[in-house]
Amino acid sequence: MKNIGDAPDEAQKFPENFNPNGDDLTSLLLLNALPQQVWKADAEGMIDYVNDTICRDFGHEQSTIIQSGWESFLHPEDLSESLHIWHESLKTEKEYTTEFRLRFADGHYYWHLARAVLVKREGKPNFWVGTNTNIQDHKNIEFRKDEFISIASHELKTPLTSIKGYNQMLLRKVEDEAIKAYLLRTEGQLSRLEKLIKDLLDVSKINAGKMLLNIESFNFSLMLQEAITAMQQLSPNHQIILDNQLDLQFEGDHYRLEQVVQNFLSNAVKYSPDADRVVVTTALKDGNVIVSVTDFGIGIETVHLGKLFDRYYRADNSSARFDGLGLGLFISAEIIKRHGGSFWIESELGKGSVFSFKLPLDPSRPIVPEMRTTDHYKDRYLTISCPENDDIMYVEWVGHQDMRSVKHGGALMIEYLKANPRSKVFNDNRLVLGTWSEASDWAAETWLPLMELAGLQFFAWIFSASVFSQLSAQKSVDNEEKTSQIEFFHSADEAMVWLRKCGYSLEH
Repeated sequence: MKNIGDAPDEAQKFPENFNPNGDDLTSLLLLNALPQQVWKADAEGMIDYVNDTICRDFGHEQSTIIQSGWESFLHPEDLSESLHIWHESLKTEKEYTTEFRLRFADGHYYWHLARAVLVKREGKPNFWVGTNTNIQDHKNIEFRKDEFISIASHELKTPLTSIKGYNQMLLRKVEDEAIKAYLLRTEGQLSRLEKLIKDLLDVSKINAGKMLLNIESFNFSLMLQEAITAMQQLSPNHQIILDNQLDLQFEGDHYRLEQVVQNFLSNAVKYSPDADRVVVTTALKDGNVIVSVTDFGIGIETVHLGKLFDRYYRADNSSARFDGLGLGLFISAEIIKRHGGSFWIESELGKGSVFSFKLPLDPSRPIVPEMRTTDHYKDRYLTISCPENDDIMYVEWVGHQDMRSVKHGGALMIEYLKANPRSKVFNDNRLVLGTWSEASDWAAETWLPLMELAGLQFFAWIFSASVFSQLSAQKSVDNEEKTSQIEFFHSADEAMVWLRKCGYSLEH
């Protein structure tokens, strides 16, 4: 390996189109002096330069690393996702950001944060410049924190089980009603502590990727009844009503889905202290089973709705008012996602909330078009129309959306915008139910830039009545680099008036 001050071997050290006698020589010498991994790729994504730090870390010459490609050094478990994100960045020309493990010369893998940006030069080929920052120490801290939570939770379970046993023995033997009342209160507090410990264990499993699902066929209605019965015993002051029953066999993890229902019921009871009932409804729609839990309590402010399923988030922001660590909904969201489902909330401050989730009966069910021509498309999720004598593409979304349906529909919108060149889109969401929050980041970072590359300039988004859906919509276009004009409307007529005016001064 050459020292920084040595004359570089041009064949190995410099990518094509670099001039070792000009400013590029100074730039590359500086890159080689950095302790951080630095690399360069052409506009098509082919690596053509890595700095000396990468060579030292991997234990190979530059030419060997370039010829082998990143695939030879990436952890097999991280390869597919990192390549997918890289290809998306190549298509959208937006910043590439991901985390992956790289194998070093010592045979060990180390976590890195990768970032790359496209450098555009007038009259010259574009190229990507990227860095890989070692974040193994940060990962180690996170791992030790999760490991501590896991060990502490396991250690707490043993004495807690013994205490619960002793408390139950005393309840059976004691005759003094005053003492029995105190023991019953103790039992309630022990049950709460047991739930907190279980939640902490589940979070540590999720972070470690060790929450596995036990998929089996079970009676979905019976599972709901069991969850309701268990919560009814813990909350005698609320009448928990199952509004309707479905005689349905479902393929999933019985225990984990019952945990989701119990979490939703627990929140409904907790946040409706002055109400006396909670209503559970179920329905079958478009190949999905939908469960909703309605309370008549304090409600939730709109600003909090989109964050409720984040880890440790508490809507009331007051641990003195309601107990809990804010983990239940985070865990529930992970369980629902792993079943291919989605969740949403409708709430009005002072009037109560409706927490809902949907689960597909057949997650692999294909999305089959009912109609598909060069200027018209329709399936069970959306309709796209590109009238010949119009400068607007009309899109109507229908029903419950999720990651798969949004990605599918988003790709179709790009395809039809390219095939039927126009700059305006009328995006009607009035018939959308629930949310697609899990797809919002993808829409903002990938879909919107590709729409703009396909010609989008003016975008009218008509809101669904669902507040949670509205939050998802706003997050879906939250991209600081967007070049198109995007407006949100509650009225389709107002949206059309705005869209018709857009670009008028440019055309006349």
